[in-house]
Amino acid sequence: MPNVMWLAAGVLCAVLLPWPAMAQAPVNRVLFRVFLSDGRVLSSYGEWARIGDRVIFSMPTQLTREPVELHLVTIPAQRVDWPRTESYAESVRAAAYAANRGDADFAAFTAQIAATLNEIAQIKEPRMRLATAERARQKLADWPSTHYGYRSADVRDALGVLDEVIAELRVAVGITRFDLALSANTPLAMPPPPPLPPPTDAELVEQFVAAASIAESPVERISLLQTVMRVLDRAIGMLPGEWAARMRRSAGGDLERERRIERSYDELRTRALEEASRLAAKGRTSDLERLRDRVKDEDRRLGGQRAGDVAALLATIDLHAASAIASREARQRWQQSAPAFRRYRRSTNSAFRVFNESIAALEEIKSMTGPPANSISSISKRLTSAGRNIGKVKPPGELAQTHSLIASAWELAGNALRLRAEAVASNSVDVAQRASSAAAGAVLLYQRARAEQLSAMEPPSSR
Repeated sequence: MPNVMWLAAGVLCAVLLPWPAMAQAPVNRVLFRVFLSDGRVLSSYGEWARIGDRVIFSMPTQLTREPVELHLVTIPAQRVDWPRTESYAESVRAAAYAANRGDADFAAFTAQIAATLNEIAQIKEPRMRLATAERARQKLADWPSTHYGYRSADVRDALGVLDEVIAELRVAVGITRFDLALSANTPLAMPPPPPLPPPTDAELVEQFVAAASIAESPVERISLLQTVMRVLDRAIGMLPGEWAARMRRSAGGDLERERRIERSYDELRTRALEEASRLAAKGRTSDLERLRDRVKDEDRRLGGQRAGDVAALLATIDLHAASAIASREARQRWQQSAPAFRRYRRSTNSAFRVFNESIAALEEIKSMTGPPANSISSISKRLTSAGRNIGKVKPPGELAQTHSLIASAWELAGNALRLRAEAVASNSVDVAQRASSAAAGAVLLYQRARAEQLSAMEPPSSR
């Protein structure tokens, strides 16, 4: 039996080793295809990518010069014949594998199988020898399914040799029943059909025209048609004259039509946005609604060629309408509050005047440079008296929060004056610093709250 195993190993090596004539040139340009459901075909330089309802890939504008010029293309996924496209992608991957790694991987694999058979010849125990041979056979049978069906025919021949050996090993251990798994007709994964030849320049032009016909983005359609015209210009004299003239007329007409539509929609967009701004400024929401209807009518007249642009334009008009409504409501609220604002102004103007006059002294306290000690008392009295008046005022609801902040600023200002007087009397730097912090907080809080108050009392149109 060992002699049989060595003989089998030799036969398998002869069957499986690659022949020089089978070597293939490396695949430098991997060209996939995207098959459309209407039968047309697009070339993809490298693999395509399916992202949601879109297919993205790069189409070459020519394949006869370096570097290859590419154009990024996006088409709807529902326009693609997916079974055919994915099957062809497997063919391209198989061809690339065969040309670049197939022989090396297969040589390494068959060397492992041969080594295993040689080891079997050394095994004394018959059942262990059989089990090892069957494992080797399973590895051999699995090879094509994990390697694009590469060398499937050779693997089938090798399985026929190995099955004879295994049959003898089974007899040697007393197994006489027939095993269907041991058959030269074991189904194996076969390599997919070879890829198509590279497209000609004329075929590439037709593919760009096909891509333009199904592209959903107007910008993309125009870009693809411009590429067609550029390729035709570059290939003058190299393409069939009558065919090139026909393609130029067709692509040129489509391009001019797309540009004309684009200009029409640009004009519609400009007019509508200008009118929407004007109507919103006047608060005429009913007119904005009528403008919206006119935009939809014009879109229908133009054939509904720019659904995305029109949707964005209508959304912008809706924003103008919402802004007009908000402005109108703000004016109504202000008109309702205006009498309360006037009363608040009359009841607080004199108090705020006192605080504004005190800010200079508070700034001096903040910088620890003043004011003179003999003026602190009078400033404090005026500020305290004005603060009592502020405390008696009931502000409108819109001003309640800022009024409360101003009251806090008043209290801080009073503390700053009191602490400054103590600092002067005791010549204490620590107390002067505390007075400085209180003065800084009072001025900042008052000015910020007062600015918010004045803004809230202004009519909405002047804010």
